[in-house]
Order: sequence, then C-alpha cells, then structure tokens
Amino acid sequence: MSSAAPLEKLERTIASRAAKPNEKSYTSQLLAGGLEKIGAKITEEAGEVVEAAGESGDAGREHFIREVGDLIYHLLVLMQHRKCTLADLESELARRFGVSGLSEKASRKSNAQAEKTSQKPSSTATKSRAPRKKPTAKPKAKAKVKSKTKR
Repeated sequence: MSSAAPLEKLERTIASRAAKPNEKSYTSQLLAGGLEKIGAKITEEAGEVVEAAGESGDAGREHFIREVGDLIYHLLVLMQHRKCTLADLESELARRFGVSGLSEKASRKSNAQAEKTSQKPSSTATKSRAPRKKPTAKPKAKAKVKSKTKR
C-alpha cells in the first residue's frame, strides 16, 4: 500500500497514461485531444463548480466537492500536457506565500508590460501580424468611401 497522497497518485496515473496511451482510457483521450479538448473540459467543469457552490445543505456541499475534484483532475491533465508537476505548482505557491495577493497580481502586470516593451518583434512575427492588420483597415476605408458616395 502506497503512502502517497491522492493528488500525487493521480498525477502519477495521468503521467502513466501520457507515457503509455490507451484508447480505452479517458485520460489518454483527453491528452490526445490536446489543449482544445482539455481546455473545453476545464471550462465546463469550472462552471459546474460555481453552480454547485450555490447549492445549499450537505448534499450541495458534497456535490461541490465532487465537482472540485473533477476540475482538479482536468487541471492535472492539462498540467501533464504542459509538462508541469504538482512540485512546480507547489514551488509557485511557496514563492507567493507571505506576499499580498494584490501586490503579487500587480507585480505580474508590471512584469508582463516590461516583457512586452523589451521584446523586439522578429521579422516572422511582424510578417504574421501584417496580414491581420490589413483586412481590418480595408473594410473601414471601404465603409468611408461608400458613405461619401451615398451623400
């Protein structure tokens, strides 16, 4: 009998399914579906968690716990997909411990802005953005021409 915590056992099981996919395994099917499939399930389960949180009484509490369990399972599948572990998550949470949530959130915003301004766009990034900007500009120009023509 293993002394590992349930989340660690679940993490190992998910990693095993990733290493040796089995078409009869729901976890393997999720991993094969990638971010799109896993993400859709996380979105669905998160909604169910919120819905269950509004249910009263012991039955509502039990339903809420089951839904949280489903959400955590799907998050662990996504973490496996991204090659993240519970240890990675624990390290991140430990880093935040003792720091005001508001301060931590503000530091993420300022760090993200600093990264955006310090990154120079590559030629491929510039090329990939240009086609998206042109179609947006053309309809506006056509709309102005049409409105001038009608006057």
